[in-house]
Amino acid sequence: MVLVSGLELRELAAERGGFRLGPVTLEVAAGTATVLLGPSGAGKTTLLRAVAGFLPLAGGTVWFDGEEVGSQAPERRRFGFVPPNLGLLPHRRVEQNVRYPLDLRGDPEASQKARGWMERFELVELGRRFPFELSSGQRQRVAMARALAAEPRLLLWDEPLAALDVESRDGLIRLLRGLIESEQLPLLLVTHDPSTAGALASRWVVLEHGRVRFDAPPEALSRGPLDRFTARFLGYENLYSPTELAHAGNGSLAPLLRAAAGPGGIVVPSNSLRWRAGAGGPHAARVEATRRISSGWVLALRQGGLTFHAAPYRVVPSVRVGDTVSIDLDLDALKPLEASPVSEAG
Repeated sequence: MVLVSGLELRELAAERGGFRLGPVTLEVAAGTATVLLGPSGAGKTTLLRAVAGFLPLAGGTVWFDGEEVGSQAPERRRFGFVPPNLGLLPHRRVEQNVRYPLDLRGDPEASQKARGWMERFELVELGRRFPFELSSGQRQRVAMARALAAEPRLLLWDEPLAALDVESRDGLIRLLRGLIESEQLPLLLVTHDPSTAGALASRWVVLEHGRVRFDAPPEALSRGPLDRFTARFLGYENLYSPTELAHAGNGSLAPLLRAAAGPGGIVVPSNSLRWRAGAGGPHAARVEATRRISSGWVLALRQGGLTFHAAPYRVVPSVRVGDTVSIDLDLDALKPLEASPVSEAG
């Protein structure tokens, strides 16, 4: 079925340096973001480059708005591609970088259009600077403004938020989300960060060895099924294999997890765990470690042979390493894991 508006890949295959991608079939509707997740070497960047037209197809087709475009040159597709290094021209100032795609096609309104995008991305005051004079977040905004100034039909973005601080990352996510909706752009995005995927994507696709292992909207995570590989790349921390569960001892939690596990083990989502100081509850555990992340404090809690990471706690915890806490576990939130399929060589 051809989409009324957006990108559709049908059994797409490509080769790059001995690596074979595909076949990959997926859709990215207008006004939505699809995030590609997976380990290094899974084929994420190869997929973006094949869609952009920088790699010839070894099979399958690329459709956009009901038109087959896989045989077209990259410039005819009008897809905006932003590589991990952003591709800014170091010898050109910010304003010149944003204008560049407009100048290339001789647009008589290049200055006016570039100015509009610079205003939208709060770059006007930086217009005379060179890329080396900008922060990471500012360079990302220049790359975004330049990509959109070219009036692309689709945005392909490879690791756009890497190496940014939390404030810059959150600001760019808000910008991207607003642009996707207001401009009705389809966005195909590569990231290694599940938190970015969760904040931005309307669909998650996990690749391994060039093949799709998971393709579903975020809400499908509450229904499963998942295997261990996919669960790890969707950001779950508390994953326990059947072997780990078998050697977990007889603490109060282990029998519950063994009973609820699937053939591949079980996931205990961090938000299914709640702790409180003292040992008065049904499940006691020892505080193994504490760590600070952007969303709060995370406690590592040990019971028997298992270590659990609880949901972030927004204030400094009232317990220390070695203290005993009581855990409440939401059994309905547990996710049994399917057996992982045998991975094919990439």
